[in-house]
Amino acid sequence: MKINGHKSADRRSDAAPNDAEQGGHDHIDRVRMQWRAVRPDLDTAPVAIVARIGRIAAYFDQATDTLMSGHGLARSSWDVLATLRRAGPPYELSPTELYQALMRSSGAMTNRLHRLQRAGLIERHPDPGDGRGRLVRLTAQGRKLVDELAPIHLENENRLLASLTDEDRKVLEKLLRRLARGLEETRPTPPTSTSREAGDGAG
Repeated sequence: MKINGHKSADRRSDAAPNDAEQGGHDHIDRVRMQWRAVRPDLDTAPVAIVARIGRIAAYFDQATDTLMSGHGLARSSWDVLATLRRAGPPYELSPTELYQALMRSSGAMTNRLHRLQRAGLIERHPDPGDGRGRLVRLTAQGRKLVDELAPIHLENENRLLASLTDEDRKVLEKLLRRLARGLEETRPTPPTSTSREAGDGAG
């Protein structure tokens, strides 16, 4: 039987947990095997991908949080500074542009900007194109900090990907891009999330 052009039953990969690659089972394999034992009628194939992405993202987030806290920053503050830096000279954006780029609520963004301004990493000034608006600009101190941290941050991310070969990364990047574009077709930007847990999907 086909649904939306894809085979349903034939796409099941319930055997996958028992056929894990040589490195052995991971947590998601064990979750799927547990479901298989109590509800063999369920197709847990999507869990193999969706739950893993969520679980891996939690590891990534924790590693970045730890790195940034060691330099006196929250991950959310780094995101603001890096967004301003990559915007190019004069390294400034409107608060609305920052909200949209970082998918954060305006209230959370305002508090974050206050903290960064007190730390001397950003400054806010009137928007010449909008009498009531203000622009957020990276200070020289903020730019220096981003330029110092960027290579350290990228090396940290490289360590997180150490189990993958260069070819693995290329294949994974291609597949993730395809998945992201498919989701973006229905919603250009992801929904704002106030928390993310390392969930197990159907677990």
